Amino acid sequence: NKTDMSKKIIIITCLICLSFSISAQTERGHWLLNPQFTAFDLSGTNNDLDKDNRFKLGMGFKGGNFLCDRLALLVGVGFKVDRQNDYKDNSINLNTGLRYYLFSKLYLSAELGYDKVWLREYSSNITRKRDYFYFGADLGYSIFVSQNVAIEPDVYWKYSFTDQRNEYGFKIGIGVFF
Repeated sequence: NKTDMSKKIIIITCLICLSFSISAQTERGHWLLNPQFTAFDLSGTNNDLDKDNRFKLGMGFKGGNFLCDRLALLVGVGFKVDRQNDYKDNSINLNTGLRYYLFSKLYLSAELGYDKVWLREYSSNITRKRDYFYFGADLGYSIFVSQNVAIEPDVYWKYSFTDQRNEYGFKIGIGVFF
C-alpha cells in the first residue's frame, strides 16, 4: 500500500535525522548500560552453517563509566546457547574492555574475556567442559532514539588464546546513557 510505504519512509527519515541531531552522552563521568542480543553469528570454529536445524542465541549485559570524553571502561556478563546436528553447547561469559567513540556515534571496542563452555555431543552422555580466554573487538554505531537511549548494532570478532576458538558475527544492543 502506497500510504503505508510513505509512513514508513517518513518514520525512518525522522529517526535518521534524530540520530544525527542528538549528541551522545559520552563525556567523562557519564555511565553506559548496554544489554545485547545476538543470534547472528556468521562463522567460527565448529559452526555448521549448512544445517537447517541449527539454533544459536546469545544475550549479554555490559555496563561502565566514561573515564574521559569518548572513552568508556566496560565490564560484562553473558550467556550463549548453541544447538547443531551433532552437539549442544552452552556457555557463560565474563569480560572487561574499553569502548572508544571515534565520532559522536561510531565506536570501536576491545575486550578481554573468559568463556566457560559445556559441550555435549548427542551421541554421548559425557559433557565436556572447556575454558577459553579470548580477545574481542567490536565496531558499532549508536542510533539515538531519545536523548539518552540508543539502538546499537555492531559487528564483533572473538579469538581465543587457549584453543583457537574463533567467532564473529552481528549483535544488537540498547545503550542507555546517564
